[in-house]
Amino acid sequence: MERHQNGMDVWVGQGRVNQLGGLFINGRPLPNHIRLKIVEMAAAGVRPCVISRQLRVSHGCVSKILNRYQETGSIRPGVIGGSKPRVATPEVEARIEELKRQNPGIFSWEIREKLIKEGVSDPPSISSISRLLRGGARDPDGKKDYSIDGILGGLKGRRFANEPNAGEVKVTDKVYRGHLPRVSIVLKYEQST
Repeated sequence: MERHQNGMDVWVGQGRVNQLGGLFINGRPLPNHIRLKIVEMAAAGVRPCVISRQLRVSHGCVSKILNRYQETGSIRPGVIGGSKPRVATPEVEARIEELKRQNPGIFSWEIREKLIKEGVSDPPSISSISRLLRGGARDPDGKKDYSIDGILGGLKGRRFANEPNAGEVKVTDKVYRGHLPRVSIVLKYEQST
C-alpha cells in the first residue's frame, strides 16, 4: 500500500490518475477524510472549482459530495448494489403469475389494473410486475428454474407493445384503405427518382 500526495491510501496497481493529478480507484468511493475536507472548504466559502483543483478531485465528484451533503447532511458515499426489497406478497406474486399463465399476451399494466379491480390494496408498480415476470420460471419448490425453458419460457406467446393484434390490424386497414398509396405506386416513384 502506498500513500499518495493527496492522502489517499491505494493498493499499488489499482489506482488511476485523474486529469488533475489526483489518484482514484474506479468504482470506489472517495475516502471520508477527503469528503470531509471538501465540505469544510465549502463551508469556509471556497468555491467548488478551487476545491477541485486544490484536492485534485474532479469537479463532478466535488459537486456530487456537496449536493449529497446539502440534501442529507451526510458525507458518506451512497450504497452501491444490494438486493431490492420485495414489493409484493407471495400471494400477489402467485396471482400475477397465474394471470400471466391464463393470458400470456397480457401487459404488466393490464395485470396491475386487474389486481386493483380484485381489491389488492397496495398493488406493485408496473415496473415491479415486469421485473417479476422477467424473473423466469420457478420449479414447484419455488426455486428459480435455470433450464433453457425456465429462462426463455417467459418469452413464448408474448406480445410486444408495438406489435398489433389481428383486430387492430383489421381496424387500421379499414381506416387507412384508400388513404395510403399502393406499394406499386411507391416503387414506381422510387425508381423514377
